Amino acid sequence: MEFNQFADSALSSLLETTKFLKEITDGISDDDGEVRKLLEEGANSRLEHAEKIIERKTKHKELVQEMQKARGESTTVEKFGRTWNERQDAVERKPINAKNTAEYQSFKRSIESTLSNAEPEANNSDDDVVATEVSCNSAFSPYDPWTKALIRNPVRNKMCRHIYDREYVHGLIKNNIGIRCPVAGCANTVYIHPAHLIEDEGVRQKIRLQVLQDMQSDTDDDEEEGTQEEVEQEDEDED
Repeated sequence: MEFNQFADSALSSLLETTKFLKEITDGISDDDGEVRKLLEEGANSRLEHAEKIIERKTKHKELVQEMQKARGESTTVEKFGRTWNERQDAVERKPINAKNTAEYQSFKRSIESTLSNAEPEANNSDDDVVATEVSCNSAFSPYDPWTKALIRNPVRNKMCRHIYDREYVHGLIKNNIGIRCPVAGCANTVYIHPAHLIEDEGVRQKIRLQVLQDMQSDTDDDEEEGTQEEVEQEDEDED
């Protein structure tokens, strides 16, 4: 697995764990506030882990950039080795404050919104962030993009807003972490993770409405065809 994919998966797992524990504690009596305190302490611990992951991820990105520069500046293997060692040492010595990155701020907002049951605020930064929606063609379709069958239990990918059949997509990604949105033209390149898939009652209602409209359209077509046959039969009788 590529390093960034591993890091993103770890961050998603930390956030998903927080959501899971929040759902559990919501059903527990907490008159003295002890459960809430434990929940917040755990969330803070996961936030610290996220900070370290993002710090390493940021440094990894810089190392890759410096390696590419060293490769472009070198005409021999020996020169590349010297140049790369110098650039690598410089990156490793450079302090990185992960808390100032857009990715950390976005992750922190997601944790805070989970604890408060609020929706995370939109982030307009161009930097990499956790769970940032990608602007792409989100035309509604009641058919699953993989099976082409009518969606029975819809889930929406919050990274790109495309709709899938819940049972099929969860079965698909269960043992395969390298699945991306299959909708043609989708700009989302993030692998689908269970945390990205959310149920949407509005989508469910739209699918039901679409099905009813299709059924009505088929009925109208049948009636029109029947009427045409009756007219043709009447013409034959008159002849």
